[in-house]
Formats: sequence, C-alpha cells, structure tokens
Amino acid sequence: MAGLAVIITTYNWPAALEAVLAGYLSQKRPPDELIVADDGSTQETRTVIDAFREQAPFPVKHVWHADEGFRAGAIRNRAIQNSGADYIVFTDGDCIPAPWF
Repeated sequence: MAGLAVIITTYNWPAALEAVLAGYLSQKRPPDELIVADDGSTQETRTVIDAFREQAPFPVKHVWHADEGFRAGAIRNRAIQNSGADYIVFTDGDCIPAPWF
C-alpha cells in the first residue's frame, strides 16, 4: 500500500483519544490508514476506537499489548509492522491535529 499512515500512541485516556481521532475526520488530506498503538489500555479505549472505526473513511487498526509498564516504543514498533504505508507520521493520543496537519 502506498500512501500515508498516522500512528497514534495511547494509554488509558479515552476522552483525549476521542478528541484526537475526531480531528482526523476533518483533515483536508486524510491519512490512507490510521493505527492506534495502544500501550495496554482498558476496554474503554477499545470502545472509543471501535466507534471511530465505524465513522472513518479510511482503515483504522488497533494494535494493543498487555499493560506491563511503560512500553510505548515496543507498541510503536508493532504498529509500524502492521502498516503498509510508505510514509508514517507519529503522534500521541493527546495531540489534536489542525485541519491542515
């Protein structure tokens, strides 16, 4: 898959993640895929991602591993492995993108 992927790292802050994900719905140029790299969040985060997936006009993947302490680097690496994009943008689950991001 050619194109652009956005990888968002998150951990147990579903309200912030919901706002961030909403920001990707109003992009002038949306990503070709969006991957949430989840460092062991609870079911509430999964519920937010599943609801967003139903609205998104692009593929949304949820890459998760069990909470065994801060392992954001490891989950980012797994997210990269799950992407087919040529270009990847990394951001965090509390960074709401501007429409021209």
